[in-house]
Amino acid sequence: MFKDRALIAETFVEEKDGQWSVFIEVLFKDETVRYEVGRYFTKKKAELVAGYIKRCANRDLPYPNDGLGGCC
Repeated sequence: MFKDRALIAETFVEEKDGQWSVFIEVLFKDETVRYEVGRYFTKKKAELVAGYIKRCANRDLPYPNDGLGGCC
């Protein structure tokens, strides 16, 4: 699907239609792609899932998140 390797991935939780949506945003050299991963009934569950997805997505990327909200 994508020719280039992703640089970093970030997840976001937003309220949408009375539920909590989890989004993943993936940064490539020339574009940023955003997908809705899923919806959950509680914010706590959505944040838990977002954390798992973010850690898995960034596991093998060249610029892993430093845990402080920034890169490197």
